[in-house]
Amino acid sequence: MDPVTHTLVGVGMANAFLRKRIGPPAVPVLALASNLPDIDAVVHLTGDPTAILMRRTFGHSVFLLPLWSLGLALILRRFYPRLGFGRLFGLTLLGAFVHLFFDLVNSFGLVLLWPFSDWRPELAIIFIIDLVLTGLLAAPLLLAVFRRLRPHLILMSRIAMIGVAVYILFCEGNRMIARQALASESVRLTARPEFRYVFPEPLGPHRWRGVVRTGDTYRIYLIHTLSGRIEFIGEAITAVGQPAVEQARVTALGRRLEWFFKAPVWTVEGNPASTGRSANDPVVVSVFDLRFRSSLISREGIFVYRFRVFPDGRVEAL
Repeated sequence: MDPVTHTLVGVGMANAFLRKRIGPPAVPVLALASNLPDIDAVVHLTGDPTAILMRRTFGHSVFLLPLWSLGLALILRRFYPRLGFGRLFGLTLLGAFVHLFFDLVNSFGLVLLWPFSDWRPELAIIFIIDLVLTGLLAAPLLLAVFRRLRPHLILMSRIAMIGVAVYILFCEGNRMIARQALASESVRLTARPEFRYVFPEPLGPHRWRGVVRTGDTYRIYLIHTLSGRIEFIGEAITAVGQPAVEQARVTALGRRLEWFFKAPVWTVEGNPASTGRSANDPVVVSVFDLRFRSSLISREGIFVYRFRVFPDGRVEAL
């Protein structure tokens, strides 16, 4: 989820369940703790375009998160001494681990067992930015602007949190429908699919992007779960098997990208056999992930990585 939604989750939990028992300080503490795992976003300060591969790793590790929570609790103890260290530590742990859940429900994935395993699970239930989810969480705060409703903030926050839980279950129900629709569509293909997946689309849980790969061809569908309609919207050919692509894939970066990407599409840019091209000229190979290619929003330039492959076998990342 985005930082605004993570913050609203922390504020909503504090207002709904902890403000009355612990007091108003529970709100800022949980708001901060709900963003704590994003400490690994510091990798972007390097300016390295491959830093994205380290996102949701050391900050989102179940082994390291207690240490980050302990550090945050030690810092906050100076500002909220009356809460007591044990309670502060419990609040920071709660906010941090709820953050993990809300990151798990989208399709970016997180490395829960870093650094001992590169397993990157995801539930792919909700798009990374969901306006309905954000709206549900923000509603109690917006309504509390009115003086008449301000005394009911706790009740409104509890209703909002119930609404969030129901909405997530609704999204998961739609995902199950989308998966079944894609499975039924895959039966009609002449070859058995080697890969099949559904990705959440933005602007609501009633649309899903289905991806099916047979051989070197990805077939892409837009699935409308409320109407039951599924439409074929295009194909993407991956050049796996071509010599230049294979040379790029076996590099350290190539292997890391294939680990990070869910549905990688490799292409050879230009025509390697075109006239006017010297045999000593390098070939440019690129790769992107269909996970980040929305059917509704054009984002073609996001997370595209390129390699220059030379005839002597050298490979340079561009």
